[in-house]
Amino acid sequence: MFLIFPRSVIIPEALQRLEDANFEEWLTAALIETAKQPSLKDPYARDTDRRASGVTDLWMLEIAERTGKVWAGKFQVALTNGDQPYIDSWTEQQSGELSFSLDTRTAVITFQPVAVKSD
Repeated sequence: MFLIFPRSVIIPEALQRLEDANFEEWLTAALIETAKQPSLKDPYARDTDRRASGVTDLWMLEIAERTGKVWAGKFQVALTNGDQPYIDSWTEQQSGELSFSLDTRTAVITFQPVAVKSD
């Protein structure tokens, strides 16, 4: 199964968990669960096309900057090969780093483009 990340997503439960000691682990699980939701289906995939590309795993979520109302972080992702236009630049790579910001007032998480590791 592929994890499809939109430009941004709202995870309201995050606001109640900001002070949790294991917030990063909880957020990792919440992002995976949110990215699996049918409502976030890849707009380029057809129902009959099961060869869709995307992120297949994420790990090492880290929030490096917890200052102000917008926190900044990143996590590692595993990528798969494919022919979808929005990830053509990923097709030769196997992993990358996805940066994000979390607005601690609104629970909006915004994702930045993948920084792909060079071999």
